[in-house]
Amino acid sequence: MNAELTTLEQLADLVMTRMTAMRDRSFIDPATRLFNSVRLSDDILRLHERAAHSNVILVDVFGVQYVEDVVKALGYGFFNDMLIETTRSLQEMLPRGTNLYKVSPTRFAVLLEDSSRETCETLSGQLLERLKLPVLCQGIPIQTQAAIGLLPLHPGVADHASWLRLSISAADYALGFSERWAWFKPELERAHQRSFALLGGIASALSADDQFRLEYQPKLSMVDDRCTGVEALLRWEHPELGNVGPAEFIPLAEKTALVHDLTLWVLHEALRQLQEWRSQGLDLVVSINISAGDLETPVFAEQLRENMQRFGVEPAALELEFTESVLISNPRAVREQLLRLRQEGIQVAIDDFGTGYSNWSYLREIPASALKIDKSFVDGLQQHSVNRRLVTTIIELAHELGYRVIAEGVETQQDYDLLSSWGCDEGQGYLIAKPMSPEALVTWLAGRAHQA
Repeated sequence: MNAELTTLEQLADLVMTRMTAMRDRSFIDPATRLFNSVRLSDDILRLHERAAHSNVILVDVFGVQYVEDVVKALGYGFFNDMLIETTRSLQEMLPRGTNLYKVSPTRFAVLLEDSSRETCETLSGQLLERLKLPVLCQGIPIQTQAAIGLLPLHPGVADHASWLRLSISAADYALGFSERWAWFKPELERAHQRSFALLGGIASALSADDQFRLEYQPKLSMVDDRCTGVEALLRWEHPELGNVGPAEFIPLAEKTALVHDLTLWVLHEALRQLQEWRSQGLDLVVSINISAGDLETPVFAEQLRENMQRFGVEPAALELEFTESVLISNPRAVREQLLRLRQEGIQVAIDDFGTGYSNWSYLREIPASALKIDKSFVDGLQQHSVNRRLVTTIIELAHELGYRVIAEGVETQQDYDLLSSWGCDEGQGYLIAKPMSPEALVTWLAGRAHQA
C-alpha cells in the first residue's frame, strides 16, 4: 500500500511539473525568448493584488507596413533575427532586474513598480535615443520607427485587463510629437470608444433608410462658366452621435471590409439619382470617391457595370475619383482595373493631387482623364509665390499628359480668376456652391439658367 501511495505521489509530482512547464512555455515568446503579453498581464494583476502601483512603458518599434515590406523583401526569418537584435538593444538600456516583455509582433513593454513619472520619462528617452541608431541585422542596418506610450496602472482600477490597448493608444498619440513618447490620456480612450461605436454603426446604417445620404457639390467650367458635373459626398446622421463627418468615419471604414460596402451604397444611390435627374431632363456627370480596396477588388468593375445597366446610366455620365495613395500598395492591380473602366468609357480623376506622392513617372502610366489640384495649394495662391509656381506647373504638365484639370477649394473670386488665366479647366469650392441636397441642386441649376 505504501509503495502504491509513493508511486501515485511521484506521478502527481510529474504531472504538476509537466503542467508547470507547459504553463511557463505559454508565457514565453518563441522568437525572442522574452516573457509575452500573457505573462505581463499576470504580473500586473499580482502587483495590484498587493496594492502596488505600476507603470507600463510600451515601445512600438516598427510600423505594420514597414514590417510587411521587410518580410516580403527579406523573409520572415530575417524579421525574427531583426526582433532578436532589437531585443538586445533594448535590454542594454534597462536597469538591472527589469524585465522586457514582447507583447505583439512589433511591440515591447517594460513594467516598472512604484516608479515616478520622471523615472519613466527618463527611461523612455534613453530607449528612444538607443533606437535612433540603426539595428544591425545580418550586416544590414535597419532603421526603427519607434514611439513610446506610457500608462500608469493603479490598484482597484479595472484597467489591468485593457493595458495593451490603452498603451498602444498612447504610443500612436506619441507619433505626433517630436519627443516620440506620451502618457496615456482619458480622452484617447473616449476617442477609441467613439471610433468603435462608429465602426459598429456603419453596418446598421447601410441597412437603414434615414442615416446615410448624399449631397452634391457642383463643378464649373472655367471656360464658359457652365456646370460640368457634381461630386457626390457622403453624409451620416448617426442616431446617437448626430452628424458625423466623412473625414472621421471613412478612414475608419478603410481599415475594414466595410469601405467596399460604403462605396457600393454611394454608387447605387448616385446612379439612382442620376436616373431621376435624366428623367427630369438634367444632363449631369456625377463623380464618386473610391478607395484602394475597391480598385484592388477584381469584382468591382463588374459590380459597377451591373449597377449602370440597372439604372440605364451611360459610362460617360460617371467619374470615379481616387487619391494618389491607392497607386502605391498594388499599382499593377489598380492600373488594370482603371484601364478596364476607361475602356468602357468611365471617366477617372486623381483626387487631392499634391498631398501624396505626386510621382509623375507613374501618373503618366495611369489611364486617368482628370486631375484635381488639392485645396491646400489653392488656399495660398494670393500669399505664396511658391504655391503659384507649383499650381501653374501642375496645370501645364497635366495638360501635356492629356488630363483635364480641376481646382478644389476655390473660395475667392481672385483665386478663380488666377486659375482661369492659367488654363485650369474646372473649379469646385464654396465660391461656386456648397454641397447640397438633390432638390437644392435642381433649384440652384434652375437659378443659374434663369440668370443666363
